[in-house]
Amino acid sequence: MLVSTESISLNYLKYSETSVILKCFTKSDGLKSYLLKGVRSTKKKSLNIGLFQPLTILEIDANHKNKGNLESIRSAKISKAFKTIHLDIYKNTIVLFLSEVLSKSIKEEEKNTRLFEFIKESLIWLDQSSNFSNFHIHFLVKLLNYLGISPEKTNLNLGGFNMLEGVFCSYDQSEYCINGRLVDNFKLFLGTDFDANLSEINSLNKRKELIEFLIKYMQIHLPEFNRPKSLNVLYELFK
Repeated sequence: MLVSTESISLNYLKYSETSVILKCFTKSDGLKSYLLKGVRSTKKKSLNIGLFQPLTILEIDANHKNKGNLESIRSAKISKAFKTIHLDIYKNTIVLFLSEVLSKSIKEEEKNTRLFEFIKESLIWLDQSSNFSNFHIHFLVKLLNYLGISPEKTNLNLGGFNMLEGVFCSYDQSEYCINGRLVDNFKLFLGTDFDANLSEINSLNKRKELIEFLIKYMQIHLPEFNRPKSLNVLYELFK
């Protein structure tokens, strides 16, 4: 079945000397994997490997057999051209980190228009923004909702948070219950937009603390979710 759809590239793996296996999140069918034959060769070809950099927003024509096997792409072009992301080392590093998070957290081959539009609009915001120091934390917090693991917000007045249950609670000193500054800072991101001026989150240590918490929370609730390797690069750059 020939499908024309918007698609967001997540990552690709080298396959043989000239080919790659590309993972995309498509608007029409959710997660899809494609075999792109010869795309890394020096010969003239219709598909350019440069099109499939992490989190590039594309318009593709693809053959979808929907049998769980690798699909194929007939043509691809950039749907929304970024002006700053690929030129700004900080934005580019954030995008690499988020592409790894998405690759590890999105597993189902099913249409999810809300999640697709969230990722797309978030990237457009990042590309246009000059104040993005907390963008990746906002993104992770918002992503929890689309993954179905957002924390229950009915007891925000309580000082503890149970990571196993995903609820705010009275601190009970149990293994998965946390409290203190981390919980207070986490609350700041709930229900806020990307451009919210969270002046309290103004240091590498506070951001790192929140990111480590969110990654651990995702590891608890998402099967096979491993710590992203790109985290160390992110921390090194944002020192």
